[in-house]
Amino acid sequence: MTVNTTTSAWWMRRWQTFMQQIGVNSDAAALRGLRVKRLEVQPGLIQAQVVERERGTASVEVHLPTLSNGQWATLIDTLGSQAIFAAQLLAGNMPAEIEQVFVDAGSRLLPGCAGELDYHFAAAGSNGDSDKFAIRALAAVLVQLGEMVADDPWLLLRLRGRDREQVLTALQERRNSTTQDVTARAVPAVDGAATQHGAFYELPRQTGHPADDDPEELEDRIADFWGRRKVLEEAHYHLVRPAVELALLRRLGPITQAADGLEAFDLLQQMYHNTTRKAWDMAFAPDDELEMDEVENSDA
Repeated sequence: MTVNTTTSAWWMRRWQTFMQQIGVNSDAAALRGLRVKRLEVQPGLIQAQVVERERGTASVEVHLPTLSNGQWATLIDTLGSQAIFAAQLLAGNMPAEIEQVFVDAGSRLLPGCAGELDYHFAAAGSNGDSDKFAIRALAAVLVQLGEMVADDPWLLLRLRGRDREQVLTALQERRNSTTQDVTARAVPAVDGAATQHGAFYELPRQTGHPADDDPEELEDRIADFWGRRKVLEEAHYHLVRPAVELALLRRLGPITQAADGLEAFDLLQQMYHNTTRKAWDMAFAPDDELEMDEVENSDA
């Protein structure tokens, strides 16, 4: 998985701010001598083992509330209705602005206070300063998780109850449903036959020929390769702009993060914009303008 260094640094800073908000000391000196192993992130649960030479191994569990199905449905609707967020998420990137989307939907991506966390600590042995060990172990686990979040911010969504695939699938289904609804309302039926058979175009029925006549040879039907002119003139087209502008480019991103890669990405965006605008102008240009344009192109 390719990690965007800018996004990675942002989520690392955000996680550090979160730890400060809940009163966790992430100073490296305070955590010296601790090692975290087998850290796992599940919906609403962080599990890990923390090892210290003098005290041995301790198990750490941190529980936090997951969002309800209703809250997730609202979030998916909100994200799906904003093309820029949907494009970034479907491309595998989680933008920093997603936190505000959670707030707008009436929930939070990260807990607002330490009271939302339920912490459990179990050490192999106990001594007088086990409480101090527990606090340091919790801090070590959260620091380690912060490094993982920097590489994979989707872990935050898993903690809140949905993993990456669930979110992307729900977003895709939501956008497909919206597109189908819009198309169903906007595209008229060509005629009764087309509605019945679900076909966009059908060859006209031949009349006046016996049923046992030999079929026409392909060479005799070349003029009808694109269909009879009269039938094509009666066909209805429905043209719409893309639901997500530059979706392919957004999904692929720049070739590299170097200056040349970013410059090529900007040029490709301009080409896509110009091509879309030209196609749109041609689609709605009067016939006489199209004929004149064809004449000019042939003269050139």
